[in-house]
Amino acid sequence: MNSDRRSTSKSPYTAACLAGALLSLFIYSTPVAAFELFGIRLWGREQPQEVAEPVPDAVPYNVALTVDDQELKELLDSVSILVSEKDTPPSGTIGLLTRSKNDKKRLVAALFSVARYGGTVNILINGTPFEDVPIDAVLNSGAPVNVAIRVQAGPSFTFAQPNAATTTGEPIDLSQYGVVAGQPARSDLIVEAERKLVVAWHEQGYAFSKIASREMIADHESRTLEVDLRLKPGPLAVFGTVTVSGAEDVDPAFIIQQANIPVGTVYNPKRLKDASTRLRGLGVFDSVVIVESETPGPNNSVPISIEVSERKPRTIGVGVTAATEDGLGAEAFWVHRNLFGRAETLRIEGAVSGIGRNNFSTSLDYHVAATFTKPGVWGPTTSFRSRLEAQVQDTDAFNKNSVSGSAGLEREFSDELTGQVDVVVEYARFEDTSGPSTSVLVSVPGQLVLDTRDNRLNPTTGYRVLLAAEPTYDVHNGNAFFKTQGAFSIYRSVSEDDRLVLAGRVAVGSILGASLTEVPADRRFYAGGGGSIRGYEFQHAGPRSGGSPTGGLSVIETSVEARYRLTEKFGLAAFVDSGGAFTSSTPGQGGRWFTGVGVGGRYLTPVGPLRVDVGVPLDKISGDPDFGIYLGLGQAF
Repeated sequence: MNSDRRSTSKSPYTAACLAGALLSLFIYSTPVAAFELFGIRLWGREQPQEVAEPVPDAVPYNVALTVDDQELKELLDSVSILVSEKDTPPSGTIGLLTRSKNDKKRLVAALFSVARYGGTVNILINGTPFEDVPIDAVLNSGAPVNVAIRVQAGPSFTFAQPNAATTTGEPIDLSQYGVVAGQPARSDLIVEAERKLVVAWHEQGYAFSKIASREMIADHESRTLEVDLRLKPGPLAVFGTVTVSGAEDVDPAFIIQQANIPVGTVYNPKRLKDASTRLRGLGVFDSVVIVESETPGPNNSVPISIEVSERKPRTIGVGVTAATEDGLGAEAFWVHRNLFGRAETLRIEGAVSGIGRNNFSTSLDYHVAATFTKPGVWGPTTSFRSRLEAQVQDTDAFNKNSVSGSAGLEREFSDELTGQVDVVVEYARFEDTSGPSTSVLVSVPGQLVLDTRDNRLNPTTGYRVLLAAEPTYDVHNGNAFFKTQGAFSIYRSVSEDDRLVLAGRVAVGSILGASLTEVPADRRFYAGGGGSIRGYEFQHAGPRSGGSPTGGLSVIETSVEARYRLTEKFGLAAFVDSGGAFTSSTPGQGGRWFTGVGVGGRYLTPVGPLRVDVGVPLDKISGDPDFGIYLGLGQAF
């Protein structure tokens, strides 16, 4: 349902495409000392390298680590300070003895982490146990010191039946936290069980619960580890006073409002996590740290301190785009993130594209807009948004000149459910297959989104549901219509390491109450392109007139995709997309179905996968390319 999206689909002769690159210039921010690209410094001064000071009275040494179980050799080498820092000799005999003492503790802990509680670690310095080497011994008088680390791993231990309870006598089942009788007695499982146990009690409102005692006894005869834990719950706690520090230009009262930590209610760590997420989402802070008091306040309360560091409020950005079919483009924006002291955002942007398209004709796309957003208008989860926009748009389906204004509210009902509603007024002049036309539209678009995906740009599990409706009245022509859309996508990992993920999507839409010619061209449904049916050009998988897309009164899009991660950085995908736009208000009637198949590559980055897809149409449209290439950030859906 990409009625307002432009594809990067290209013909075989225009397959090369440079994705849009955005260069942001930050005003009133940290000065740029230098910038490097692919190892080449483009501007700025090279930062001086710190030169390590020579170690006084250095004691160089050679080290050899041996263990009777070679499967543990790599683990022990990785934790040994004597091995990893061999090329950085310690200072004097005391330095080497201290390093040896710490190393023994680390190696023993490493054995415990793999359930080896009967092992031994001996460290010899020139053949003498390091514990017997005098601290005034001279070790740096000649050749490097010989250090030998000799480890006997010993047998594996399993957990005996664990014993855990609160200090008030309430029994605790440690098996639900990972400590299970008969399983390998890895020490990290005990540490993790303690963490989970404390978290579980915190989630019940016991903010000051902690591990009161821990006793572990290794029975070498039975090769089992006995674990005895005691948890001190502390009192049932409530949220106490909330204070703010570090705020300079942002109103502290507004910060407390947005944090939404109600004083006097039962303590819940999730509220603190939500508060941090909400404050970070305002975009006005470099950092947000929420600190809980470690000791109870009055009436078993938990005083809360919110520590913030504000970012510079203004940003200017410029960017360029280039594609062999769509030509060159440029964009710029200015943003103020804290206009009146309560995180109000004003963004002014402009863009031009299509430079050089169609042999440098004058058909360019222009776009100018100003957007104002005010968070926290009705409680911390509701934001007000208004926008003024003017644009000139040239697509294969229509040409459009328009000005519009909108205002609306967006609300977060929960972590997973959001909704928004707007009032939009638009004046537009069109040129399409039906000829010139004018419209003055008043519409009230609204939508609900339920999103349980674990990652929005690269999901491996969860689903997303979109329900949208837009009643519209054309004041100029006296027409009214009702546009509805729905979409469902689901993701399922079929391997434990999320290496293989299957994804599916179904989207439908329908326009009721008006004929095709009565609906403005940009409000109709179109299909085809990178976010729709790959293998077909943007807007081409639907009704046509004289070779140009006309759009439809309904749409169906379906996609199935398998995504396989080859390495930590690279992945592959295979997909089948099917559907189309139709002249009837009933999806599937008044047109033909289109199906595209293809493969893609993914380069995984911290902000999401860079995507390159190649789609081939199974039902090729005469005059269109044999395949399409699509570039983007994030998965196709």
